[in-house]
Amino acid sequence: MTEIVLKPTRDRSIRRRHPWILSGAIARIEGAEAPGDWVRVRSAEGEVLGYGHLSPGSALRVRMLTTGKEAPDDDLIAERIRLAVGRRAANPLLGETQAVRLVNAEGDGLPGLVVDRYADVVVVKMTAVGMQRRRERIAAVLRETTGAGVGFARADAAAARREGMSIEQGALWGEAPGGPFEIRERDRRYRIDVVTGQKTGFYLDQRDSRDLVASLAAGRRVLDLFAYTGGFSVAAALGGASAVTLVESSAPALALAEENLSANAPGLAARFAKRDVHDFLREDQESYDLVVVDPPPLARNRRDVPRASRSYKDALLHALGRSAPGAYLLAFACSHNIDADLFRKIAFGAALDSGRAVQVLRVLGPPVDHPVSIDHPEGNYLTGLLMQA
Repeated sequence: MTEIVLKPTRDRSIRRRHPWILSGAIARIEGAEAPGDWVRVRSAEGEVLGYGHLSPGSALRVRMLTTGKEAPDDDLIAERIRLAVGRRAANPLLGETQAVRLVNAEGDGLPGLVVDRYADVVVVKMTAVGMQRRRERIAAVLRETTGAGVGFARADAAAARREGMSIEQGALWGEAPGGPFEIRERDRRYRIDVVTGQKTGFYLDQRDSRDLVASLAAGRRVLDLFAYTGGFSVAAALGGASAVTLVESSAPALALAEENLSANAPGLAARFAKRDVHDFLREDQESYDLVVVDPPPLARNRRDVPRASRSYKDALLHALGRSAPGAYLLAFACSHNIDADLFRKIAFGAALDSGRAVQVLRVLGPPVDHPVSIDHPEGNYLTGLLMQA
């Protein structure tokens, strides 16, 4: 087995069970550097620390799957997939929905693997070469454990470039979806596109916050910023909103949002604005009682943090300007580079500049099918605040 020998003192994070080894921590590699191979990781003094998958072309050189001296094999991955799927099936908080995350990468001890289920379709995203090499085994275990009629591998071009692996998208079993199809979440119906839509087709990580919006919406005028396919707007509509305005720059996403609103609340007064959110907020003159600010990832690395922070603050500042007295505002950041402390400071700056007295009512985050390993704080990428102005 190929061996990774770390530089002196660079074994501390692995001893704390962190699953990432960056290229700068490695003193030398002994043996062949085959992408996706199991590798044994040793300290500078020669102690075996654990085993992981090798990504020779990536700055994230090794993703650890286990610590200790005992060498694992691919059965470990199959066992962890079965455990993850079983935990979701047994979780009482995951009823009343056809859409669930089954595997959440490092959160389930499977770095580089994300699996979402939408009704009878299982969508698999492999963002590390170690998982892509085991594509057939992973598909077989998922088909066995889920009983789903369709398995679909969703490509991630950015991950493919980073890992130096081929872009592979298509059916793992069954027939790939030919276009958008409907799922149910609580009493909400959504048409989703798992082939070309964002993430694996839908923002499953906002399920709890959609429930929250539904509970707050009765009689309120709602502004849904970065609306995508209308997830929050549908929740607001079924929660009794008096009117909904959706702002989204993607024409295909906004078209699907119109379908979703029409299917769930055909009589609702709805306005669809295909606009840049920042431009819309500077020009709009309406007032709203419930505002959702849920931008896409703006800080994919640390270099992006200053620019992203300014963009978040600008959106929050002008959203507060459109908020009626007593309005609720839900605001989110979805990058581990913008942590909860920084995001609260950004919200504070926006509130201060707006001259509004703003209360924080609740800290928001992903639902229980998006677990975060306590050993891997970077997995806590979604942070949000429920505020009242």
